[in-house]
Amino acid sequence: MDFVQIEEHDGVRFSWNVWPSTRLEAARMAVPVAAMYSPLKNTEGLARVQYPPIRCKQETCKCVLNPYCRVDFLNKIWVCPFCLTRNHFPHHYADISPENLPAEIIPNFTTMEYVIDERSVGPPVFMFVIDTVNIVKELDSLKQSLVKSLNLLPQDALVGLITFGKNVHVHELSFEDCLKSFVFRGSKEVNAARVAQLLGLNVPQQGSQQEQLQAKAEAAGRFLMPVAEADFTFTAILEDLTPDEWPHKAKERPDRSTGVAMAVATGLLEATYAGRSARIMMFVGGPPTVGPGLVVSPNLEENIRSHHDLVKGKAPHYDKAIKYYTKLAESARNNGHIIDIFACSFDQVGLAEMRVCVEQTGGQMVLDDTFLGDVYLGSLESMFRREVVMADDQKTSTTGDLEMAFAGEIEVLTSREFKVAGAIGTAGSLERKSNSVSESTIGVGDTSAWVLGGLYPNSTVSFYFDIVNSSAQVLNDGRQAYLQIVTRYRHASGRTHMRVTTIAKTFADPKTDQGAGYIKAGFDQEAAAVVMARYAVYKAETEFANDVLRWLDRQLIRLVAKFAQYQPDKPESFRLSPEFSYYPMFMFHLRRSQFLQVFNASPDETAWYRLIVCRENTSNGVLMIQPSLMSYSLDGPAQPAPLDVSAVHPERILVLDTFFNMVVFHGDTINQWKQDGVHELPDYAYFAELLKAPEEDAQSRMKERFPRPKYVFCVQNGSQSRFIMAKLNPSITQNTVNADAGSRPPVFTDDVSLKVFMEHLRKLAVAK
Repeated sequence: MDFVQIEEHDGVRFSWNVWPSTRLEAARMAVPVAAMYSPLKNTEGLARVQYPPIRCKQETCKCVLNPYCRVDFLNKIWVCPFCLTRNHFPHHYADISPENLPAEIIPNFTTMEYVIDERSVGPPVFMFVIDTVNIVKELDSLKQSLVKSLNLLPQDALVGLITFGKNVHVHELSFEDCLKSFVFRGSKEVNAARVAQLLGLNVPQQGSQQEQLQAKAEAAGRFLMPVAEADFTFTAILEDLTPDEWPHKAKERPDRSTGVAMAVATGLLEATYAGRSARIMMFVGGPPTVGPGLVVSPNLEENIRSHHDLVKGKAPHYDKAIKYYTKLAESARNNGHIIDIFACSFDQVGLAEMRVCVEQTGGQMVLDDTFLGDVYLGSLESMFRREVVMADDQKTSTTGDLEMAFAGEIEVLTSREFKVAGAIGTAGSLERKSNSVSESTIGVGDTSAWVLGGLYPNSTVSFYFDIVNSSAQVLNDGRQAYLQIVTRYRHASGRTHMRVTTIAKTFADPKTDQGAGYIKAGFDQEAAAVVMARYAVYKAETEFANDVLRWLDRQLIRLVAKFAQYQPDKPESFRLSPEFSYYPMFMFHLRRSQFLQVFNASPDETAWYRLIVCRENTSNGVLMIQPSLMSYSLDGPAQPAPLDVSAVHPERILVLDTFFNMVVFHGDTINQWKQDGVHELPDYAYFAELLKAPEEDAQSRMKERFPRPKYVFCVQNGSQSRFIMAKLNPSITQNTVNADAGSRPPVFTDDVSLKVFMEHLRKLAVAK
């Protein structure tokens, strides 16, 4: 079964593509029945139509017409596969026949996209919120990158500017005579009503509705203007911007009012463009130290919280900050606005607390050491990537609207054989009850609809399902399970789109040899690994790490014990079929990953890693769990290498792609030849080509990814080589080499190797 081809067609991958027939059998499968769905994936042959969808008349169903509906062409009736209600086609479908099918019921069009509202709500709005508590070099780089980003925006897009340090400055872009701004005290909490009042955005309820709208637009135009009109003033303000000059004591941190700045930006957009496509782009260079939402006090004697402090309850500001930023996130989400955070600092900036703002609104988060770094600069440029649209001659391509989408909402409809238990991703509950909602909960559950906010081509939500059949009657009836996912979003052009994906799945009885064979063949190891990784990350937010690791181990043991072939109490007889052979390896690397192991990582880094793995698609998720390793040598072309320390060789170049880092590693001999300048000699041009090939491959991968990976170059036994050695399977350590022989192990660690891990797994799986 080609799972990738199914994903290319419908944008969805299932952990199990043939489902167990009863709830009890589903529980015994260890890996939940789940789907990884990418609502905006550029699928092959996607059908787009310019009219609203036809929906089932049953109020508790509202299924959209799809290829799985039974159609009576004579009486112009279609039967809903979810509730079995008979529905009449509208009058303009009177000419349908088996030879003249509408797009909705053509068998290949299981995914349809409807443009349900041609009217545009207006261009998108971008509010730039800049932290000025930075050194001159950092601030200059930030200003230059923002000036360049203006050229990447549509000329009709609206832009605004807020800067903050000890206080918050809202800049008036329409005032051209001189630079003018409104100042908010950084230590005092403000709400949206107060922001509107102080900025003069409250329009008197006088005159006609058109006059009120015009007055409101004029008031908003003081602070938010089209790029074409605001370019000069915006650039002038940035050029005049200097580091925050408020003094602070030598033993204190500078005052930074990030929480108030975010509240002012949220309140300004709520007062002017509520319900419109808008983004608040935060550029932060340090932790909030004053006002609501502070993460650490100005006193340098107080250390910023660590994982140990959070576990022991010694982070006095953490809970208050979480509560404050959650309130701001809900406000932005209710208004259809998105919050992005670009954090560039060697210290923590409070991402662990502010993560909820990004997660609840569907925003982006980028973490780098400096505003001069390639991760920040490359990610900001990729942020405004355009859609590629083929021209009329089908030979050239032109850039269309921005790839990003706004105000996304997603709804799941299930047939009666199963229900949805919840979703994990950048999604918030809409608290919509229906017959599709399960009593059990995984992730954000107890609802059949979620708000996604911002959407991108790689945005992926994982849905977890609960089989509710108590008997195998579905096998006798020959019934299928039907799933429909309806995503409604606002295109960057301002039009409202709806994408509908309908899928049918068959049932099998795992207690029979034939049924077990079907279920095995339908197991997607990659999707299952990412589904379990997201589930484990979700549990790790509220449970101890060791408890989550033990839970993962138990689920793995249950899975292989059910589907492997073995004789009881004989580990040497253990055999795992190819459909499951990679899954234990994925779990081995997941246990060692930065998603579950927080040692030597700050809460900010952990929050960033966990947010990304819960947002990206299956392929990227697998890459985060088990990085890819390519080997380059003079013996032949580049080829994949095992993720093992045995791949390290003096005459090899390795390229490790962890999604977050792109590591180019030179062996000792390769590095020595390079230091001697061998690649510069005409007779050794082939060696120069060998050095260039890994660099080119790494750069080409990095350009296509968001966020931009960090590029790391290292040599064997160098300090930076830790980036690659920490990810390799420690099959050769100080415990496995002969110290008396004088040989040096490639890695010093007490971590178990994959071989030891598999030996213990076999023993536990075959135990009676």
